[in-house]
Amino acid sequence: MTATASASPYPIPENEPERLALLQDLAILDTTPEPLYDDVAKLAAAICGTPIAIINFIDADRQWGKALVGMDSSEAPREASFCARTIVSDDGMLVVPDTLDDPAWSENMMVTDDPNLRFYAGASIVADDLALGTVCVADHEPRELSEDQLEALRILARQTAAHLELRRRSAQLESANDQLHEIALADSLTGLPNRTLLFDRLDIALRMRARSGCTVGVVFIDLDHFKSVNDTLGHKAGDELLRTVARRLRAATRDADTVARVGGDEFVVVYPELPSEASLETMAGRLTEAVERPAWIGTTEVTPELSLGCVIVGEGDDADSLLNRADELMYEAKRSSR
Repeated sequence: MTATASASPYPIPENEPERLALLQDLAILDTTPEPLYDDVAKLAAAICGTPIAIINFIDADRQWGKALVGMDSSEAPREASFCARTIVSDDGMLVVPDTLDDPAWSENMMVTDDPNLRFYAGASIVADDLALGTVCVADHEPRELSEDQLEALRILARQTAAHLELRRRSAQLESANDQLHEIALADSLTGLPNRTLLFDRLDIALRMRARSGCTVGVVFIDLDHFKSVNDTLGHKAGDELLRTVARRLRAATRDADTVARVGGDEFVVVYPELPSEASLETMAGRLTEAVERPAWIGTTEVTPELSLGCVIVGEGDDADSLLNRADELMYEAKRSSR
């Protein structure tokens, strides 16, 4: 049994919010053509012997065609859409043998104007029990389809739905992999790059220097008196202080710079392109100015203090040697301040 068309306004499925949410989640609307969907449309046209075959998706107020045979575009207002009626039919099918003989369609803009449809048959694409669109065929002349042809449309619609599910799972897997990659390269406490990502960024900066001769600077930072904060206020307060320092360091640097946490209370800043060697001192001053101001940690006011070791990349430097030199200079600064 196939559903008959209903008059405007077009019917809205009871699960319309969920349906539209799934469409957005699939990220299928307004995407470029893809061979798999194109092949489904071509197969539908060949099986049904029609000049037009389309995979349409029904958006909030329009239909949009992902794959088309015999038309350049199927986009149309939802109120004029055959497919919008198909997705609410009881059995997921709609067949209109002759649109001019059907009062529900004889005055429709897609019948009276281009593309002048005289025949339509569509099967709903259903994913998660939500009808998202159709695999449909159409003609400029009235016609009938056999039961085998109608069943073929149903099968193609099911195959399209199955591919949409694979598309969604692939997107979810890619997102999960991105998150795992981010976790693997980020410090879990502060969200800053960790030691692994720092070395990667340093290597990139060194390669840039080798090509362009740009000035690269590195600042090794130690948070003074951090142990006393942990001992007197507790580790939770120490963690909050580290997050505060991380935010302030990031705010005091440029988008192209890297701020990383490399140890308990140690940070490194990489400046990949400095205007001059002298400007590293200015950049370091900004870090100190940004961080060494009062911060409320719980109900206690704490003023962080930093010891810095600053180096400019020289010939023969690699990531390890740079960090070692900057670390040594940082400890010299720490000893001299005592």
